[in-house]
Amino acid sequence: MVLPQVVDYLRAHLPTFDAEDLRLQLREEGISEQDFQDSLAVARSNPKAPPAPTVRLKAPPDRKKAMILAAALGSVLLLVLAAMMMMKPATEKPAAAASSGESGYVGHAGWVVRLPPNYVGVSAYRDAEKTDEVVHFCPRGTDPTNFIDKELFGQMGIVRLEAAPSEFPPNPAGLARLSQAVARKLRNTKFTTKNIQIATLPGVQANILSPTPHIETYVLGQNELYFFYGGQEDEIWRAIVLSLRDAHSEN
Repeated sequence: MVLPQVVDYLRAHLPTFDAEDLRLQLREEGISEQDFQDSLAVARSNPKAPPAPTVRLKAPPDRKKAMILAAALGSVLLLVLAAMMMMKPATEKPAAAASSGESGYVGHAGWVVRLPPNYVGVSAYRDAEKTDEVVHFCPRGTDPTNFIDKELFGQMGIVRLEAAPSEFPPNPAGLARLSQAVARKLRNTKFTTKNIQIATLPGVQANILSPTPHIETYVLGQNELYFFYGGQEDEIWRAIVLSLRDAHSEN
């Protein structure tokens, strides 16, 4: 005899379980062999099932246990992965070097500066698009309020870098135009300038003698103009400025 609830049960489980597993399970539920075969034939022929009251029948025991076990194991694995992610320390932007104590700072546009031991880079942006990046390289633990007063840079070992899109082409003509722009900017001060080369990058360095002594370096990248500002040309200044590498110019 065709049992509608058995037909519905078989339709629901035949795509997942073997007919033999379903037969054994239904036999435990009190379904006779003849009723199973009649209902199986209807379920396989896929006719419309006659209306019948809903009856809850258990899934085959072996496979049901396997499904429950797999779900439980999956939940445990998810919990373990979540715990591992929470325990993992956040990666800082500066990438630590080997045993020298130095580190590398990677700018938003892909440029890199090597930092002296115990130095960090504190970054900010002047525009929402993050094309104009300002970074203060300073000893770890430096109070950021000291970045406001440039006269403190020399005694505190602070070097400021601004990296922004350049209006000067990275060639001799662009370097000449940059030199003229620097001279115009510093026309009310007493200064000396010289052309420099940092790896493949040309630039101009200005030593301002008065009214406030300090040093400025302008470097032409492939797409960026790098402007360094410091209190004095010392070992820290040279270590930072001369380590500049422009990813686009190096390729």
